[in-house]
Amino acid sequence: MRKISILLAGFFALIMAWACVAPASAQQSNVYADVKSRGTLRIATVAGNPPYSSVGTDGQPTGYDVDIGKALAEALGVKPEFIIVDVPGRIAALQTGRADVTIANFTATTQRSTAVAFSRPYVVVGSVFLALNGSPIQSIEQLNDAKYKVAYARGATSEQTTAAVVPNAEKLRFDANNDGFLALQSGQADAVFMDSLQAAAYVAKEAGKYRILPGNFSYEEIAIGMPTGDFDWWRIVDGWVGQFNGSGANNTLFKKYFGFDLPAIK
Repeated sequence: MRKISILLAGFFALIMAWACVAPASAQQSNVYADVKSRGTLRIATVAGNPPYSSVGTDGQPTGYDVDIGKALAEALGVKPEFIIVDVPGRIAALQTGRADVTIANFTATTQRSTAVAFSRPYVVVGSVFLALNGSPIQSIEQLNDAKYKVAYARGATSEQTTAAVVPNAEKLRFDANNDGFLALQSGQADAVFMDSLQAAAYVAKEAGKYRILPGNFSYEEIAIGMPTGDFDWWRIVDGWVGQFNGSGANNTLFKKYFGFDLPAIK
């Protein structure tokens, strides 16, 4: 983490230098002022969504998104404070002022952008159906049958996409992505609809156990969520993400948790 924060420190120093010479009449970020005054960056994230985020045996949050939050907090010169929320809570935490940012495998969509602000993406994913390798299901057309059960996380983009792609399959709705994955492992579900990179990480980690069914069913830009109405806070966080992506720091963290290089963000 120290090496990553050193790579990004220069960018944050430039932002602070600009702020010092900006006109006194320029609007100051209320969120940034609160973060600095408090000395902590409040980060909403979810549990049960490895390798993005989960809670370790020590009770502390861990994962790719968690380390991104730590890197951002260090660049800002404050300590990270994690707030565990459910999937719908990713937006509510920002709207109610409980969190300064949401870093939680959070897809930037037009609908969500009417309620919260988003940075540029730090990873771009698709959505796929994951099945056990020994499953008789070979295609989405075959999966789209009332005799098969498909698991997905409530409140996520997967909810609408699953209904559209396999309308005839029985749906199993879970509070967390990992709960759907566990349903697949236990035989409660025949397939789970999930993030394409998350699925690829499971396949790579346990070779021969899982199989991704043919087809990709979404394009999703995963970004940092922020409260609306604070341009300076958006500018600071969005600029940091750009440097995080371009410096190679993002790839380092991604490879640590997923086991392969970060795909090009485009």
